[in-house]
Amino acid sequence: MKNEVRYIVTDVVSIPVCKLASKTEAYKQAAKPGWGTVEWYSAADGYKNPVDRDRKDKTQELVCDEDSYADLYTKNGGYFGIHPYDEINVKEMPKQAECAAIIHGDSCGFDFWAEDYSLIHIFVTYDENGLIDAYRIEYGADETTYDGEVEISFDDLYQRAEDDWKETYRAEIPGTLEYDNKREADKLAQEAGETWMNAEEREQFRRVCNKIGGIKSAWDFFCTMQLIQYDYDKKIIDAARKFKKCFNFAQYEQPQEVARREELLEEYKKYDFAPADTTDAAENSQQDKPGAEMLTGTAAEETGTGKPYAETRKEEGGGTGPPPQGKEKWG
Repeated sequence: MKNEVRYIVTDVVSIPVCKLASKTEAYKQAAKPGWGTVEWYSAADGYKNPVDRDRKDKTQELVCDEDSYADLYTKNGGYFGIHPYDEINVKEMPKQAECAAIIHGDSCGFDFWAEDYSLIHIFVTYDENGLIDAYRIEYGADETTYDGEVEISFDDLYQRAEDDWKETYRAEIPGTLEYDNKREADKLAQEAGETWMNAEEREQFRRVCNKIGGIKSAWDFFCTMQLIQYDYDKKIIDAARKFKKCFNFAQYEQPQEVARREELLEEYKKYDFAPADTTDAAENSQQDKPGAEMLTGTAAEETGTGKPYAETRKEEGGGTGPPPQGKEKWG
């Protein structure tokens, strides 16, 4: 027998549930220091860092990590819980040989082991899309099913393909966040007429469009353009700007920014908030919409969006900085 993994699939995440074959591994995960659930701490350093066990140090305490827990069930019907903020009485903790079942959980998921796996119960509730909404794992012969819950077996959980480490399968399951994002990405690419994009590029296009859609001021424009150029391909960015009619900073200026334009432009230049591809996007958009209001020629050069400024920026190097000291941020 070997470890088996299944997944609790919710609308926003897939949570791994591991059926452990080794009792030793399960006990270490749950009760042994250094395995992530419990650690020894000493008053010698103010209980700040994990330490090795020292029986002469009577101030030492065994502490459970704040996002972990473990349930130890003994062969004589007893129970010992290891939970954050609860004192762990080491003298009462059952030894490995005494355990009949061990259930462990942390921020990464769940794992369990049992002498009799038929006594492990998984209870879930489902949302309107058939995805798991709430869940719990229990052990015992007489477990109660609460209103709205159904009991399922470990094998009823989703079995992910071993090579699908990116979890691309979630984009094919209705109701998941990835499924909704994929549909939105396909729709946006179709509306924009960008038929050359593959699935991954359409998802990038969706993200860039949403970032551009969040621009509420000239300052937002410069910050957004500066940041997305490091995360996305220029071809994707240009397509998104063309689709969203994102031409230049002037179209996003707020009244208070217009009144302080000259002062703010100095700050923009100071922090290098002037993407080199702004003019290209404006020129592409101008070809599609001749009547669009653009900043071109001398005006573009003065505001840091023209070619001379772009070339200077490339020579001097890029980089984003914090908001100007003492300046109000809009948007």
